[in-house]
Amino acid sequence: MSGMNAALVLANAEIATDTVTPGVLGFIVVALIGYVLYLLMKNMTKHLAAVKERGFDDARAGTAAAADTRDE
Repeated sequence: MSGMNAALVLANAEIATDTVTPGVLGFIVVALIGYVLYLLMKNMTKHLAAVKERGFDDARAGTAAAADTRDE
């Protein structure tokens, strides 16, 4: 019963007008961060699949070759 009383107290609590809440802008920012993370994970998965397909040694050799051409 005490859990029910606590729920009733919280349900009857009024939100003060001077309280700052995140609102719509906060939701948009969090949703945007989530979408960017989704795109990052999708891109990372694609790159890891390519490395797995080619083999780790080939990917390392390609990276080393690219580094050598940048040094020139």
